[in-house]
Amino acid sequence: MSKDRLESRFFPVAPGVELHYLEKGEGKPIVFIPGLTFPGEIFKAQIAYFSRRYRAIAIDPRGQGYSSKTVDGNDYMTHGKDLAALIEGLGLEDVVLVGWSTGNLDVWSYAKQFGSSRLRAAVTIDMSPLPLSPDPQWWTEGTMEELSEAATDLLISPEGVRAFFSDYAENVMIQRRMEPEEREYILDLSARTPHWICKALFCDAIFSNYLGTAAQLASEIPCLMFIAEHWANIARPFTEKHIPGCSSFVLGGHLMFYEYPELWNAVLEKFLNTI
Repeated sequence: MSKDRLESRFFPVAPGVELHYLEKGEGKPIVFIPGLTFPGEIFKAQIAYFSRRYRAIAIDPRGQGYSSKTVDGNDYMTHGKDLAALIEGLGLEDVVLVGWSTGNLDVWSYAKQFGSSRLRAAVTIDMSPLPLSPDPQWWTEGTMEELSEAATDLLISPEGVRAFFSDYAENVMIQRRMEPEEREYILDLSARTPHWICKALFCDAIFSNYLGTAAQLASEIPCLMFIAEHWANIARPFTEKHIPGCSSFVLGGHLMFYEYPELWNAVLEKFLNTI
């Protein structure tokens, strides 16, 4: 493998299951994990930047991107097992895991099942480890009614999933006004995941609880949480109280690393230089 060329590869993580990943660079590994329906390609600006000093890897989790589509295993405990198989199979040590959105659940699932002995740090981007709670002071993904409506009315067809992410991209992910070509690019990345896998992962994510795991992990290794501006007044105090060992940084919208790559990369690099 040339350290200067972006490689597109597949690795078997379970019988009949291959994860697709992008890789570039040499050095200590950083593994980027995208959120619901998205492929590792969403991190292309981070791969280009961090591959200058690190072995930058961006995965397509099971069911997403070009990875295998399976009728079972579309849950975050399985995603954690898949991630462990990839880390083991590639012989990665001193790994920095970087999860975005539900990719955070992959990070915490891995830590819950396999511990932190192979990890150097964990970076999570803009999702609570407890996505659903009746407590209005807790950082959640929405009310039960809002989340139920998304699961039962929208995430039941390709058209519904596209409508869901179109609205989410314009109102939550990106702060600037997107040109139609950019919006279609983002939606096309998402559309590589079948709608039925999207719904299974969405429902599993909403009912997950990794709060204890997140707190435990932050007590063992350096951790950083990026938080979007639109809910920082709730998310930042929540993180400080319930994940006390975790640093936080507020920036942009839900997809801040894509919209503001130079600033986001600089913040992450500064964090990495301190560990």
